Order: sequence, then structure tokens, then C-alpha cells
Amino acid sequence: MRVNLDNLRYNYEAIKKRVGNAKIGASVKADAYGLGATQVGRALYGAGCRIFFVATAGEGKILRDSVGPNSAIYVLNGPSPRDKGVLLGAKLKPVINSLEQARFWAQVSNSVNEPPYTAIHIDTGMNRLGFDEEEFKEFARDKKLWNALNPEWVMSHLACAPDKDHPLNAKQLAKFKRAAAQLPMTPLSLANTAGTYLGKPYHFQMVRPGIGLYGGYATKNPEQEDIRTVATLLAPILQIRNINKGESIGYNASYTAPRDMQIAVLGAGYADGVPVLASNKGFATLHDEAVPIVGRVSMDITMVDITDVHMHKEVGGVVVFRGDQLENEANEIGTVNYEMLTRMGQRLRRDYGKPEKTKIQTEKQKPYQPSKSGYKKRR
Repeated sequence: MRVNLDNLRYNYEAIKKRVGNAKIGASVKADAYGLGATQVGRALYGAGCRIFFVATAGEGKILRDSVGPNSAIYVLNGPSPRDKGVLLGAKLKPVINSLEQARFWAQVSNSVNEPPYTAIHIDTGMNRLGFDEEEFKEFARDKKLWNALNPEWVMSHLACAPDKDHPLNAKQLAKFKRAAAQLPMTPLSLANTAGTYLGKPYHFQMVRPGIGLYGGYATKNPEQEDIRTVATLLAPILQIRNINKGESIGYNASYTAPRDMQIAVLGAGYADGVPVLASNKGFATLHDEAVPIVGRVSMDITMVDITDVHMHKEVGGVVVFRGDQLENEANEIGTVNYEMLTRMGQRLRRDYGKPEKTKIQTEKQKPYQPSKSGYKKRR
């Protein structure tokens, strides 16, 4: 996997310009969306980011070891008894999602000399994590509990921000403002990457971008998004085979050659991030040309049809996944760009150097029009 940290920093700066004076809290959960929290965290820190969000205390500990002591790291899943030592030891800040978590962390805070600050998460319509309406009413009345938690942010999360016209956006914004008005004056945060495109009323004092940092489109109008590709998955050609019409390919003989074909056997499978769902309908690119996946994707191997590729084909060549075609690949198999990034496997060798101008560069990639998506060229 090639990770372009220069483009990561570019995306960070682009978001920063869009939100003006609002702080940026970078979402680096799930190993920075699969790209490596250590290297990504350091790159973002070097770009000026000092606020990070992870999902678990374990993720927070890894990030703390990477970026040092001078950043705020919030744990979105909140505190639990088994994570108490990690939260305190790594100076992580739990996001409080319920009365149960609030009361537990208040006890912890009262038992230590320097308890970490917290953030309060209010559910405003997603019905996922966060204080529900009834619990929030009780929490808002309990000033002693508020003071014990020492919150420095109040936050919520948008459910439908990619669609700027969805009515739930305005409903969540209004509900968030009403809830915040019942609490002591505290900085607020609501917008994810897509939320930053909804306008200044959604920005408050901090935005929390994720997918936009990593080169994925966040809205239904990607033409408005100024982002650059960050991650590219490169798979070597292990073998080139000639297949006769009528022969089957791969496990379960799920693909039968409709003609005489030439296929490339690639050294990457679902253990590396090529989804099984891509079997017989996904694609990669070779020499900037789309090459369909044929047969079932297996653990270590994927086969692609290279019959119509007329440029030089050889064992040891490289076929490209993700990169400029991230959205196209995701749409073609009915998933989202988030999953396509985070499922890239741990055994991949990660290259964080600057990309070379070789045949695997995707800058001049030709548009491929899968059935469910369009194409937008990246810089």
C-alpha cells in the first residue's frame, strides 16, 4: 500500500481553510482508516493538528506513543472498567456517552489527582452512541456530575450530512443547539467531513473530519470537494494464463470464460483488502485501463481479465486498486469508501515515501464508468 503523506497534509489544510477558525479534531480510528495511525498521526501532528479521535483506548495508547504528550486524544467509545488503566496511563480523554459512563468516570476522576478532561456526546438523531433524550435531561440537571467530569467539549454526530438537502441535518442542528443551551457554556462540535460542506452553522468550535483526510469523497456532490488521493493498493502479477472459452476460473467455478481470454493472477486477496464482494464484478487498473475481476476473490489471490490490455504485460508488473478509483470500486460492489480503506490488510507493506512517476502512477488514469458510479479525476 502506497500512502501519500503529502496529499494527506494537503487534505488537512483544505479542510482547515474551509472551516475558518474552527479547530480540527482528526478522526484516526481504525488505524487511521487502515493507513497506519503511527505515520498518519505524526504527519497530521506535523501539519499542526493537536486534537485526535480514536474509537478505543488501545488505539489511543498507540497514537499517544506516536504523537507524544502534547495532543488531546479522545476515545469515542467512552470509558469502561477494563480500560481505566490505559485511559489514565496514556492520558486519554474519554467521550461520555451515557449516564452509566458518566457515573463510572466521575468515580474514577474523584480517585486520582489529575483526571483527564472529557467530552460529552449527545445523540441528536442517529440513535447510536450518545446520551438519549431522557438520560440527557437527568444529566443536565446534575451539576455535581458535570463538574466531576470536567468536560471541555460537547459533541454530537450527523447521520445524513452527505446529502445536504436531507431534513435530518437541520433537525439535528436544532436539537443540538437546544441541548447545549441546557449545559454550562462549553465549546461545541457537530460536523464530520461531510458536515463541513453544510456551511458555517454546522462548524461550531471544532469539526471532526475522517474520510476527507484520507482521500475519500464525503458528499453526494464530489465536484465540490478539494481532496487528493492518499492510498493506493498495488498488487503484483504472479502469473499470466491463457484461458479457453468455456473454462471456469477460481473457487466454486463461479466464472466461465465467454471467450478465449488472458488473465493475470495477482498476489493480493481478501486478506489484503480486495473484498470477496468484488468477485466477478469489481475491477482494478493496469496501464490506466480497467481490468475486471473474474472468478472469486480468494484469501491471497485475485484474477483479472487483461485480454483487452494492449500495452506490455509481464509477470512482476503491478495492477492498481484504490487510488483515484476508490469511489468507483466501492460503488461497483455496493459498499462505501470507508470500508474499502479500512479493510486493507495488516500484512501489506506500507510505503510512505513520495510516489514515483512510473507505470503505477494513476494521475492520467482513463475514466472507467461502472454501472453505479461516475468518475472524477484526482490531482
